[in-house]
Amino acid sequence: MPTAPLNKIDPLHLSSVAEKLIFYLGIVGILIGVREWVVSRNTATVREQKIFSLLTFAIVYFSGSSLSFVCVYAIRSAILSVSWPLLVVLLLCVLANELVSSHSFRFTLDVGVFLIALFFFIVFNMPILLNVQNDITFLISTGVVIALSLAYVYWVSRTSESAEEETPKLYALSVGIPMFIGMLYFLNVIPAVPLSLAEGGVYHSVVRNAQGEFKGVKEVDTRLFTSLYTSVYNRADTDSGVYFFSSVSAPADLTAPLSHVWEYYNPDTKTWEEKTVISFELAGGREEGYRAYSKKENSIDGLWRVTVKVDAKRIIGRVKFYIKSAKGTERELVETQL
Repeated sequence: MPTAPLNKIDPLHLSSVAEKLIFYLGIVGILIGVREWVVSRNTATVREQKIFSLLTFAIVYFSGSSLSFVCVYAIRSAILSVSWPLLVVLLLCVLANELVSSHSFRFTLDVGVFLIALFFFIVFNMPILLNVQNDITFLISTGVVIALSLAYVYWVSRTSESAEEETPKLYALSVGIPMFIGMLYFLNVIPAVPLSLAEGGVYHSVVRNAQGEFKGVKEVDTRLFTSLYTSVYNRADTDSGVYFFSSVSAPADLTAPLSHVWEYYNPDTKTWEEKTVISFELAGGREEGYRAYSKKENSIDGLWRVTVKVDAKRIIGRVKFYIKSAKGTERELVETQL
């Protein structure tokens, strides 16, 4: 049974992060052009060499800062088991940004890193501007990125002869980078930012009272370091079903089709089998997240997981748990406010 936010309060979004990333991207883009203009003078005086070194250091620093903010976007909204290829790509960009020193490679690398950071900035913030998160929004973002990238490459290629010589490569990067990252997106490697799973768990019951408050009943886990273990749901004959509750953080006014996908791990085939899909519409703006719960009846013992998805494809978060018959098991239940 899906539930909508009770009210809308201060928008939950990444405005401060976005503003810093805009600043860093602007600085990097301008400094690359300025450095190439210095190169175009072709006088190689001691002063110009110092300026070149300082500009290169500044570009490396602000490029690294831009990539770090991209990592913040990705990590806060992704689950590592799904998004690790994206994090590997970002790590390789960071290492190359820090280690490459040759000017011919440095220029192409700097522009490439700039275009990657620009892509993720647009992709992560376009849903906020359009107030919707789906595949169409991603395609619009990609088109905007390609247009901006081509315009930037045209501008920077006019700053020096060496930059102009690299123009074919840069135009290829302007189109190739969005296509490559788009492939990762449709392979479900790119997280559904700015959406993120703020909370998710399995309960014996979830109800909403007259005041609009959600109450959940769950088992007390007495194990140490519970975060290291998969939770266990001990099912009794009196249980009407297994409840899954999720809270999804989203900016104000953003809408998206969400779903709870219940999956059972078949030990014989060693595969996850989709059992139930419960869909509902997200409406953002609540600081604690958009709250919704679903109920699974007639479940069997074994390993289960519920995957929270947007647009029925993009994974926001995932929670695993065991379902076991509670016969002979003492259960300590506690009611909590959700």
